[in-house]
Amino acid sequence: MLETSGDIVSIGVGALAVGYVLYEIDRRQRRLHEIWDVLGTKDEARTAMLEGMVANGELQPYAGGPLP
Repeated sequence: MLETSGDIVSIGVGALAVGYVLYEIDRRQRRLHEIWDVLGTKDEARTAMLEGMVANGELQPYAGGPLP
């Protein structure tokens, strides 16, 4: 199975590298979430209500042109 101590060291270093990459991805995701998560609870409720109105056909989504 493991023939030398070098194999054990290589596996250990590889596991540490993978662990660090996963930690770094999680850290950056949390940081971006903190930066861009600016909606409060009232805004979240309003956004959900508007999305529901668009889904029901009561409102049309903004197409990207100039506002009247």
